Amino acid sequence: MTEMISFDGEKCTKCGICLEVCPMGIIFRDGDKPPFIPGELLPICIKCGHCESYCPTGAVATGFEGSLPADEGVTLRFLAPDDLKVHLVSRRTVRVFMDKPIEREKLEEIMDSVRYAPSGGNNQPVKWIFVSGREKVHRIAANVAAWMASVAEKDKDSQFAEILGKIAGAFHEGNDMITRGAHQLVLTAVPKDNPWAQTDSVIAMTWLEILCQAWGIGTCWLGMIKMPATDDPSVIGHLGIPDRYELGYAMVLGYPKYKARSIPKRNAPDITWL
Repeated sequence: MTEMISFDGEKCTKCGICLEVCPMGIIFRDGDKPPFIPGELLPICIKCGHCESYCPTGAVATGFEGSLPADEGVTLRFLAPDDLKVHLVSRRTVRVFMDKPIEREKLEEIMDSVRYAPSGGNNQPVKWIFVSGREKVHRIAANVAAWMASVAEKDKDSQFAEILGKIAGAFHEGNDMITRGAHQLVLTAVPKDNPWAQTDSVIAMTWLEILCQAWGIGTCWLGMIKMPATDDPSVIGHLGIPDRYELGYAMVLGYPKYKARSIPKRNAPDITWL
């Protein structure tokens, strides 16, 4: 643990940036000596890497587990605001996919970036489950449809249950309104005892969605799996999610059959300026 973060006295200019950017406030300086972290405070470090990233002279080195982006040529640079805006507002939820699976190598490249999504205390609690193959995805959709039919049967006076019944009926007639005929489904699993993990899951999956768009891959968030699996874990029980974990969210992926040609309207943001 004592070797986790080191400060190079020859490179350090005593600028104090590492002290300011440390979110836990555990880096100190004694006069003209290089910065240091008291041994008893090392366990508090969340391994965010800020001290190393912000040091202008490369005087800070971290010995954390993990790896840098697979592409060694990646350097710090930022998109122009207009370019990023166009990318975001061009995003569409895709529900009609080509009959073509996404290459695993492409998904691995995307996930190499997704792992940098922020999480509470840099805990990185999200586990990912990629289900590939139409038959495997269809099995989950069938379990969801069975749950929907059961809810519709039990609560015949509920308008919502009636809608679920219609979706289940459509599925059994060959119209998959659940997983939309996609070849790939991704689910996240998070620790039950982590109060921030569900939010971390949504943040990470949002990164996945935005990155998929850049690779020409369409996505669709699936509350239709989240809701049944939360009510009845057996819906996805065969996926082997650890006992201490629960479903975060689910999303189908695939190559869009059609290309969006314009950007639709949306309501103005509801903002209170204080």
